[in-house]
Amino acid sequence: MAQDLGSLRSFNEKYIKIGLNRSFERYETNIRPHLKTGDLIFFSGNHWVSDLIRWRSKSAFSHLGMVIHFEEINRIFLIESIIGNGVRIIPMSAIFKDYEGNTKPYQGRVAWAKNHHVNKQNQSILRGKSLDFLTRQYDNKEYFRVFWRMIIGRMRIYPDRKFTCSELIYECFKAAGIKLDYERGDFISPGVIFRNDTVEFKDVLL
Repeated sequence: MAQDLGSLRSFNEKYIKIGLNRSFERYETNIRPHLKTGDLIFFSGNHWVSDLIRWRSKSAFSHLGMVIHFEEINRIFLIESIIGNGVRIIPMSAIFKDYEGNTKPYQGRVAWAKNHHVNKQNQSILRGKSLDFLTRQYDNKEYFRVFWRMIIGRMRIYPDRKFTCSELIYECFKAAGIKLDYERGDFISPGVIFRNDTVEFKDVLL
């Protein structure tokens, strides 16, 4: 089970920032060689919406993506669903260099974890299914609907063709035969996925 960091404050106290250049060097040397398709990348942003998501889920994290490793060319990408863009794929290095297309790194903290049920057999399903979802939307209407879903709570996944970040990961893992637990409510948070018994925290990227 991933350690329950509880809050962004706890995360920052336990893992002090070491600077962008050192973080990228450490990523290239110590982390990148071990990244595999199906690894999970957890984010904690500086936006007030990130604060709300962390508060609602009692977690250090507010966003979630998945690693895709193209072994044939040894390239590593992140697939995620973000507001305004929907499901997209970017190089993992963009987290450190150009996350939003403005030549700046991700504004916040980033952590890496693995799910113990991911293996060689289901990695190809995870990769293929996630690519099938490219361009699936996460628009401004979804943005405000998330607030409502966080407040009211129901016992099912919201049935539409738009994905929040965690819904994308949930559906990819479901297609690969891997069950992820989620909290009561239509809103699936990054925090509750992090707290799944099968998820193991590995290291900090930023």
